[in-house]
Amino acid sequence: MLDTKTLAQKIQEHLDGLDEKGLEELREFFKDDTPKGWLSIEDYLPQWLACDFEQGYSTYKVRDIKGEEFDSIVSDHTMWYYMAKKEGITHWLNK
Repeated sequence: MLDTKTLAQKIQEHLDGLDEKGLEELREFFKDDTPKGWLSIEDYLPQWLACDFEQGYSTYKVRDIKGEEFDSIVSDHTMWYYMAKKEGITHWLNK
């Protein structure tokens, strides 16, 4: 018989079936340990956030070598790093 459930329905069923141990494992897997505040691009890179999926990028406040602050958009954080280095960006703000 053909399964007509959507992917969202299957995921919801899976999540509903998890016990507390399974839920804790998921929380640990998806935990974000990135510190808050101004972070060096040499230590951490901003990421394209899932909540920004439709627009295709996330916007972050950044600081350059002169201390000037402005917004920068990130989709591929690896490529962004090299472009940011060329633009003199040294830090980004993780809220």
